[in-house]
Amino acid sequence: MNLFRSSVFISVLIFSFSIPLFSQTVTIGGVVRDSATTSFIDSVKVEIINPANIAEKYLVYTNSIGKWSYTFQSTGVENNPLTPAQFELQQNFPNPFNPSTIIPFSLHRTGEVTLSVHNIVGQKISERSFNLSAGTYNVRWTSNGAAGVLFYTLRFNGQSITHKMIQLDGNHGGGIGDAVLVGGFSSLSSFGKKHAADFMVRTSKIGYESDSVVVPNANNQNINFSLSSVHHRAFVFDLHNDIAELMVNGYQMGIRNTNNHSDIPRFIDGGIDAQMIVLWPDPNEFASTSYQRTIQMYDTCIAQFNRNTTTITQAKTISEIQSATVAGKIAAVLCVEGGTAIENSLEKLTALYHLGARYMTITWNNSFSWATSAADAQSTTKGLSDFGKQVIRTMDSLGMIIDVSHTGIKTIEDILLTTKNPIIASHSGVRALRNHTRNLTDDQIKAIANGGGVIGVVFHRTFITSTSTATIDTVIKHIDYIKNLVGINHVAIGSDYDGGILTPVGLENVSKMPNLTMALLRRGYSNSDVRKILGENYLRVFKSVCQ
Repeated sequence: MNLFRSSVFISVLIFSFSIPLFSQTVTIGGVVRDSATTSFIDSVKVEIINPANIAEKYLVYTNSIGKWSYTFQSTGVENNPLTPAQFELQQNFPNPFNPSTIIPFSLHRTGEVTLSVHNIVGQKISERSFNLSAGTYNVRWTSNGAAGVLFYTLRFNGQSITHKMIQLDGNHGGGIGDAVLVGGFSSLSSFGKKHAADFMVRTSKIGYESDSVVVPNANNQNINFSLSSVHHRAFVFDLHNDIAELMVNGYQMGIRNTNNHSDIPRFIDGGIDAQMIVLWPDPNEFASTSYQRTIQMYDTCIAQFNRNTTTITQAKTISEIQSATVAGKIAAVLCVEGGTAIENSLEKLTALYHLGARYMTITWNNSFSWATSAADAQSTTKGLSDFGKQVIRTMDSLGMIIDVSHTGIKTIEDILLTTKNPIIASHSGVRALRNHTRNLTDDQIKAIANGGGVIGVVFHRTFITSTSTATIDTVIKHIDYIKNLVGINHVAIGSDYDGGILTPVGLENVSKMPNLTMALLRRGYSNSDVRKILGENYLRVFKSVCQ
C-alpha cells in the first residue's frame, strides 16, 4: 500500500538451479500470493528462462488458487551462450533495524559496483563504490539520518536493483561500511558449454510488481512467490477529504460505516497512507464565528485521533508522516478550506498553522474582503487585496501550502506573483474537459506546474462531466489531460470524499481507491507514474513548503 509500510518488501532475487548438459526432465511449481492480503493470485504469468540459451524459455500461468506447475525437457547450454544475471541484491537483515543492518549482494563477474542509500524524498544519504571480484558480499549499514523508510540501490554494469529498509531510529552513524567477502561465486568467464545452465523463474501480472526467485539445485522444487501490488507499494496521499465536517456532528471515524465515504476501516481498505483532512467552517452558517468553528472541528479531529491511536495519528512534517507509516498508522494531516477561517487575522492564521494546518484553500465558493472566489462574477478582474498579499507572504514564511481550488482567476494570478513557493489545487478538474468555474484553465494548469506545484484531480461528478454518470475513466481523462499538458510530475489525487460529492462508478468510497490504480495501469501508465500520481508528487511539494 505504500512506500513506507514495514510489512512490504520489494525484492528482486535471481537465484539459479543447475541442469546437467544432457537433456533432463525438470518439474517445478509453486504458489503465488498477495504480500499484503496473503490471498492467492490467479492468472500470474510465470516464465522459466535459461539466460545462457535464449531459445529455451517456458511459460505457464497460475490457476484460480494461485498454483502453477510446469514440466519441461531442458536443452542445456548451447555453444554460444548469453550471459546469465550479472548480480543479485537481497533484502537486508534484520529489517526493521536499529542501529545497523546487513545488505547482502552477489556479483557474477569482476567490476565496479556502487551502493547508494536514499530517503523517501529521493535525497542521497550515502554512496560508496567498490572494485570487487566475483563473489558474495555483505555490507553493513549503520543508522544515518532520520528514522523512517530508506531505499538502497546497487548499480553494476549499467543495471540497478533497489530494495526498501526501515530505519527505526535516527542517528549520525557511519552509513555504508566496507564490502566484506563472505562466499565465492563463479565468474561469467567460467560459463560455457561444459557447465550447467542457469534458469531464472520470473513472475508478472498487471497491478503487481514483477519478481524473480531462486530455486535450489534440484528437481521437483516448490517455488512460492509473494508479490506486492503496485497500489500497496505506492504511498497513497489524498489531498482532500471532508470527514471532519461529519465528525463534528457526531460521526465516528473509528468504526466501519455503511453511509458516507470515509472511516478508518475504509481508509485501510483503500490503502490510504496519508490523508489531508479538511477543516471547513461553512460561511453560510458560521459567517461571524468561522475561527471558532474551525477550532471546534480541530478539537473534534484530535479527540477522534486519540480514540483510535493504533490506526491513525496527526502528522505535521515529513518525518512525522514517515514515523506514522513505519508504525502502521494512517498519517492525518490537517488543512483549512476557506480564508474566512482566519477572520482577517494573521495571528489566527499562524495559530492554525501551529495546530497543524498545512495548507489553506484561499477561498471557498464565497468571496470576502481580501480574495475573490471562482464562483464570483468578478473572478477575472478582482484579485488579492494588500492584506491578501500579506496572507500569502505569511503562509510562505510559515511553511503552509497555498491551495487555489475554488479560487478566482485574478486571485490565482496575484497569488502566483506573490508567493515564492509551489502551490496546489487540491481538488479541481480541467476546464477544457468540463466547463465549470471550479475547474482550471490550461493557462492556470501550466502556471501551477511551472512553479513546481500539483493539481489534485477531484472525483465529484458535477466537476468532471456534464453527463449524468461519471466513471473511473472520467477521472482518468482529467489525469490524462494534465499529464499530456504539463507532465506526469504535476498531477495528484484530491478526491473530495465526504464533501457532498456525487462519486464516480467504481470510486464510490475511499475503499475503492485501488480500482483507480488498476485502471491507470490498464490505461498504460507505468508503475512509476502511478506512484507519482498517488502520492509522490504531492509529497515533493509538501517537503518543499512545509518546514
